[in-house]
Amino acid sequence: MKKILIGLVAIILIVVGIAVYGASQSETIIRTAILEYAPKATGADVSLDKVSVSLLGGSAGLSGLTVGNPAGFKSDHAFDLGNMSVMIDLKSLTSDVIRIKEVRIDGADLIYEIGTKGNNIGKIQKNIEAYTQSLGLKASEDSSAKFIVDHIYITGTKVKLASDLLGGKGAALTLPDIHLKNIGTEDKGATAGEVGTAVFGAINKGLGKIVTKDMLNKGLKDVKKKLGDLFK
Repeated sequence: MKKILIGLVAIILIVVGIAVYGASQSETIIRTAILEYAPKATGADVSLDKVSVSLLGGSAGLSGLTVGNPAGFKSDHAFDLGNMSVMIDLKSLTSDVIRIKEVRIDGADLIYEIGTKGNNIGKIQKNIEAYTQSLGLKASEDSSAKFIVDHIYITGTKVKLASDLLGGKGAALTLPDIHLKNIGTEDKGATAGEVGTAVFGAINKGLGKIVTKDMLNKGLKDVKKKLGDLFK
């Protein structure tokens, strides 16, 4: 009996050791992947403070994820993530399509910059679409990871309306909460790029609801004043 207990304890310690080692490796892999591929997809600098992974719980968290701006925009960043958590169906990891039960993004800081080249969020969305299409030309569909995302919640997002002609300065707003669901199917899973496009598309749509015509007119007046000051 004593030997059985010793063996059981040994097995538990081995499993815990593997879980801890695997989690640390997963965090490194996730961090490396984000910092390598996100800048290529968004066309902007990307930084990340922390990744946490729970293999047994099927969850991961990101904090301090900042997406900069594409060339031509002057504000500090486009998207500064507050906290992001992901819940994964562990059973799906061995299947062709990975199921993500839930993604939550809470307390993000977004700067919506309008300028001569359009707006920064729309530009990032186009960059992601172009990157996804370029991958499709270089690789077969079977070589890309596919996903089903049940729910994406984006809450408590602070937005600043800015103009590149004003040096990235502008008014503070709050983005309406966003809930996306059922992205991808068993028959046709979504690529990471397609999920990203859906997210940024929803953000752009939400911004359209709060950036009113009056606010845009005020922004244009500020721009005209700024231009006038330049020639005084």
